[in-house]
Amino acid sequence: MIGTPCNKWAKSWGFVFVATRLSTEAERQEAEKRSLCCCEYIGHDKQPFHILGCCCNCEDFDLVCTRLITCKRIEARNIDGMLIAFQDRLRLPWRGGAKRISPAALGPALIVPLMMGLAALNAKTAIVLMLALIGFVSWGLQLAERIATRTTFFLSWIVFSIIYMVVIFECEVPLLELLPEENYILLLLSFGALYSLYRTKQLAPLNLVTAQYGTTPKDELPGITEASSGEEQAEQQAQDTVLGIEDDDENDPGINSECAGLIQHAQPNICDICRKVTPRRAYHCAVCGSCVKRRSHHSYWLNCCIGERNYRWYLVALALSECALLLGANLTLTAVCHPFLVVRLLGIPLLLPDDCSEVFEDFELGISFIVAAYAMLISGYITCVLVRQLYLWYRGTTLHEFKRAPASNGGNRNRVWSNWRAILK
Repeated sequence: MIGTPCNKWAKSWGFVFVATRLSTEAERQEAEKRSLCCCEYIGHDKQPFHILGCCCNCEDFDLVCTRLITCKRIEARNIDGMLIAFQDRLRLPWRGGAKRISPAALGPALIVPLMMGLAALNAKTAIVLMLALIGFVSWGLQLAERIATRTTFFLSWIVFSIIYMVVIFECEVPLLELLPEENYILLLLSFGALYSLYRTKQLAPLNLVTAQYGTTPKDELPGITEASSGEEQAEQQAQDTVLGIEDDDENDPGINSECAGLIQHAQPNICDICRKVTPRRAYHCAVCGSCVKRRSHHSYWLNCCIGERNYRWYLVALALSECALLLGANLTLTAVCHPFLVVRLLGIPLLLPDDCSEVFEDFELGISFIVAAYAMLISGYITCVLVRQLYLWYRGTTLHEFKRAPASNGGNRNRVWSNWRAILK
């Protein structure tokens, strides 16, 4: 009985000692970070390092080179250690310490200009590289979807493609052939598209289902049992009524009263993967590792999910990007090729390219032509995505729901206005 207060006193002082030690350790690490110059960093081994020594003091790299020269077997663990060291030492000078750069984000910075430069040599090379580009991107998207992993490769591809296209358009395209108003409209559309893409990326975390919906396991929730197939169908009918989706039998009072009763006794949705109680039309994303409210799909180009909070900005970004790419391609082609007049709209001539056979005789004209063709290639892809999204919006569903259970041809026209109101509110 006498020793009990002493034990409590010792434990309390022990906690204070541990907390003080942890705070001191955190302050020491923070002081080390503040004392780093722009080219120094703390490596994965917790030691300070300089970016100029990217290939120094790497035992795995030395061992791999030695075994490669002596024609001996190289073990997988040495290759993994070498790659981990290189990935950790790939840094960019930054205030307060060098920042690590992802190799996936750095790849498009080299691939895109190399592809454009080689394609500007002649027409045959341009055709081969454009077809190879389509195959490479398609393969990369399928691979990312199959392994369901987060990657910054495609987002980096968008960023560097925009940078290179803007630089080449403003520097290489003969601006004397363009009206100042045309250039201003192009810049306005481009900035609007970039802002919409930024908002889509910024609002993506708000789509994730947070702890406010509960994380209680299913077996610990009272009164929740497995629903039969008949109950699931009845619950789906009640869900359609809640979402403002009306069927042909909407005027039947018996059906309405039955649905109202089902709404009162509807069971909550529980994700089978993350075990969270989720709102209606929320689905789990294997890439984000969380449930997403009104999930449409995971955009690998933006490295985020498209859902309830950023769906409108996503559509606006697609529309503005389409307009900017088509206008930029038209202005570039009519500047480097022989144009012809189609019509005059409000005193502004509408031109289209006629003969582009001489563009590869000069490298500047060739690179401008390749940028225009690249912009048209991207605009074709965006057109397919935008048309599909608008069609799904008209049908009152999302891409995820459409893939899971494609909607029938009839009984969906009544969803149009209710779905638009739900999105625009």
